[in-house]
Formats: sequence, structure tokens, C-alpha cells
Amino acid sequence: MEKLRKNLKAYVSIVSKMNLMVAHVVGVALLIFGAIMLYEAISRHFFNSPTTWAYEYSKMLFGFYMIFGGGYTMLCCEHISMDLFYSKWPQRTKAIVDSITFIFFVLFFSTLLYLITDDAINSISFRETSNSTLAQPLYQWRASLVVGVLLLFLQGIAGFVKNIWFAIFQEEL
Repeated sequence: MEKLRKNLKAYVSIVSKMNLMVAHVVGVALLIFGAIMLYEAISRHFFNSPTTWAYEYSKMLFGFYMIFGGGYTMLCCEHISMDLFYSKWPQRTKAIVDSITFIFFVLFFSTLLYLITDDAINSISFRETSNSTLAQPLYQWRASLVVGVLLLFLQGIAGFVKNIWFAIFQEEL
């Protein structure tokens, strides 16, 4: 039993550290996003010289932020939830309910991963580009969506492992 606990704890720790590391990279991307938007605002309003690339790149960076922020948001338990009754329940009841509803999480994210992986493969095979004036490649963004959703899925599994452990043994993993 102790070996199982150690292995499960290692999985939860690795996934959590991975999402934490990704969150730091995403934080830097947010700074770059802000710098691009600031540059665009200054060049447009003060020099009457709008750029053609700023909107496209800021949109892509914001997408990067949204894609890769999900796992970290789940790690910090910051996703939107209905706490009307849930917040009043004992910790063990919460863990049991979360473990049961995990079935819906798996169904949704398995389907999502299947669909976006298929989309990413198609995009890569056609070397898809945007239809803007920049015509920048989109296939790497579609592939990164798969990675971001996979990180969120792995964090969901880590949360499930913690909930099951608490529901059975009434102790934190």
C-alpha cells in the first residue's frame, strides 16, 4: 500500500510541477502579449502608423495563454464551479462527488483530445496558414492546443487520484 501511495504521489507531483513550469512560461508570454499591444497602441495613436502584424501575434499569444493556462488553473482549483451546496459539504463528500463526476470529465476531454488531435494532424499535413495578410503558419498552434488540453487532462487525472485517495483513506495524498 505504501508503494502505491508513493507512486500516486509521484504522479501527482510530476504533473503538478509540469503545469507549474508551463504557467511560468505562460506568464512570460503574457508579458510579451502586453508589450505587443502597448507597441501597437503607441504606434497607432501617436505615430499614426498601425502595424499589420501586432493583432495577429497578440491573438496567437493570447490563445497560447488560454490553452496552456488550463492545467495550472485546475492545479490551483480556480475553475468555475457551483458552490451553492458544495462549499458546505465535508471534505470526504466533496472528494466522493468529484470522483463520480470525473466520469464526465474523462468523456468530455477524451472526445476533445480525439477531435483536436485529428484537426492538428490535418493542419500539419496541409501546412495550414492563416488567411490574414501575414499568412502565418497555424499548424503549430493547432498542435499546441493538443498539448495544452493534454496537460489539463493529466492535471484532472491527478485531481481524481487525490480525491479517490482522500475518499478511501480520509487523508491527503
